Amino acid sequence: MRMDRSPRGGTVAGFAAHTTSLIGRAHRTMGPLLLIILLFAIAWVVLILPKQRELKRHNALVASLEVGDEVMTGSGFYGTLTEVTDDTVLVQLAPGIEVKLARRAVAAKVVAPADIPDALPAGAERADTPDAAVPADDDAVDVDEDVDQ
Repeated sequence: MRMDRSPRGGTVAGFAAHTTSLIGRAHRTMGPLLLIILLFAIAWVVLILPKQRELKRHNALVASLEVGDEVMTGSGFYGTLTEVTDDTVLVQLAPGIEVKLARRAVAAKVVAPADIPDALPAGAERADTPDAAVPADDDAVDVDEDVDQ
């Protein structure tokens, strides 16, 4: 009796080849599926997660609005909040000019320059301060001297 035959009548080598071809076909059909899953994961990370973070940030901003806040609306108007309700805000654009807007139409709070920390390195001077380095007069070039007459 020969031992190289499978119970179904084929050879063991034939059975192994058949099994290998089934695995190969399954692998070939899984490749495109894995590619689709990978592309979906990349799209999620690149497109959806940043939008969710932005939505959370905006919801926190809208929830923190108070009377007296300097704001910028979604349409680009700058003003001061004079009234805040659950759904609307009243924005004073200029003395005597107030606009009623949806609360979600506020795009950002305006931060005063004094609230922004200095990002200058140690020892550096700001150019807009009076004691900042000003070029000496002898360094200036007189344009009239260079013109041939």
